[in-house]
Amino acid sequence: MRLASGFRGADGDAAQTRLSTGRTICCFAGATIVLIRTDRAAGRLAAIRSQPRRGSAPLRLVLTVAFFALAFAIDVRTDRHYSLVLGSGAIYGSALALFPSVRLGLLAATAHGLIWAAFNGVRAYADDAGLGFASPHMVSDVERWVFGKRLPSSMLQDQFLDSGRVQPAAVVLGLVHASFFVVPHLIAAFAWWRERRLFVRYQKATVLCFALSLAAFVLLPTAPPWMADPEHVSRITHTIMTRAGVELGSESGETFWFEPNAVAALPSVHVAVAVLVGLALTSSRRWIKVLGGIYPLAMSVSVVYLGEHFVLDVVTGWLVALVAWRVARPGRRTFPALGRER
Repeated sequence: MRLASGFRGADGDAAQTRLSTGRTICCFAGATIVLIRTDRAAGRLAAIRSQPRRGSAPLRLVLTVAFFALAFAIDVRTDRHYSLVLGSGAIYGSALALFPSVRLGLLAATAHGLIWAAFNGVRAYADDAGLGFASPHMVSDVERWVFGKRLPSSMLQDQFLDSGRVQPAAVVLGLVHASFFVVPHLIAAFAWWRERRLFVRYQKATVLCFALSLAAFVLLPTAPPWMADPEHVSRITHTIMTRAGVELGSESGETFWFEPNAVAALPSVHVAVAVLVGLALTSSRRWIKVLGGIYPLAMSVSVVYLGEHFVLDVVTGWLVALVAWRVARPGRRTFPALGRER
């Protein structure tokens, strides 16, 4: 996320670099703490088998009133600038107080959400750190060398893409790509419902995937195919979403588009998370296992064809996920050097 700056000249550039680096390091450190704490919290929640103490109904009602009263008081004091946040917090606290039977699940969902929020927050600033040790076009240069001076995305699009219209295959692959924003969370809910140990392993593997990916984003920012070779590679997802935005009334078609960090291609987190989804479904029924095996393969094809990732991004995504899943196996602590878990 490149932010506008008031600095000018060489001194200004140096100051901006120091500011960006410091901000990224702080974000990375904060996200690491959030990831570790929520990882451990998810494990503790999953270890609880019995229902939490319900408490008395009047006490739960008093707590609910207190949550909303506090939110209202703060909202008034802040000139209603944070009404949505405060209202959501009051509803969340009230749900914890009023419905003890869903308390553990709600806290587990919160831990899961914090893991994803921390990852996306640091990812947005990773390219500001200025700690990359290679050109953002290094991966594209490697793939050109491997595949005869042409990128795989370019070859696939030349073969199958009709630039004059949006083809059904592109829409299907676009939906596979977009499922990244839904499927992993459904699998987390499925794992919590099916087997708590599976939920813990899935969360730990996700934490490790995200941590390794963030390190790569900071140290090796990588321009994706659509940016590395814009003359020969189209960003099909952008085309689809732009047209969808126009259909829904946006003049520019940018209704659904937001790109905080365009040079975070290596590894492909879309592929890594899809692999984790497949691994989490290996103990399910046969037809579910088949779907779990097809999903990461379909994601791998889609991100290359759509111009979002290189083949090397896909390969590293698979490797990161497989390593994370192995390290997160039951009985093994994810962060053994950071103190004993209680």
